[in-house]
Amino acid sequence: MKILVLSEMTIFSEIKKICEDKNIAIDKKIVVKISPRANSCPPVETNFDAAVFQSKNAVIHSKDYWDNLKKYKPVIYCLGKYTSGLIKENLDMNAIYPKDESSSENLAKIIYTTISKTENNRKNYIIFCGVDGRGVINQMLIENGQSVHVSKVYSREENKNIKITKKDLDPNNTNYVIVSSRFALKTFLNKTSRFIKDYKIIYVVPNKRVVYKMKDISKTIVVNNLNDATHYVGAILNNEQ
Repeated sequence: MKILVLSEMTIFSEIKKICEDKNIAIDKKIVVKISPRANSCPPVETNFDAAVFQSKNAVIHSKDYWDNLKKYKPVIYCLGKYTSGLIKENLDMNAIYPKDESSSENLAKIIYTTISKTENNRKNYIIFCGVDGRGVINQMLIENGQSVHVSKVYSREENKNIKITKKDLDPNNTNYVIVSSRFALKTFLNKTSRFIKDYKIIYVVPNKRVVYKMKDISKTIVVNNLNDATHYVGAILNNEQ
């Protein structure tokens, strides 16, 4: 078998080490390019009660607003452990995030619980995200009477410098393609449209939304523990048994 990683992963080096120890072929082809967006933040002196970071890229590309966050010290929310670590490293602030499955739905539940327990609970929120963010948290906040500013600080586009050819796939065994977003999956399918049907592909995704109503997706493995390299490789090996 072979593992092909299409999305940036903080734990990639750990996954690669496990694969090398087990003589599993692994390669990385990052098919999506992240680009910052200019003038996407609110006025520097704007004060918010809470800030939500929907990804590591949201932290990285909101740099123009870091001083404001350090000054006003809003409550910080994010989707997962590694985004929280990046916030701590750059802002010296602790973030609240789902401890189990990293998803917008789970983070929305955490924030909603806080809102429901607070009297006179209208607060000012800022959400840092990408252009194609899903809007789950934004919608929940608006429906519950909160003031929301959405700052789309980065965009995704195809990484045209990355080519995927037949040599990147194993013609005789199963190829496990690890991909974390619909955009990355669509980009991969476009790049391989001429030959992908000749290979056995199983997509390893963080949730079913990544492959929802996608054509030519025969089988998937859902790995919702995004912070554990052993869990990733174990899920793949279990499928091989």
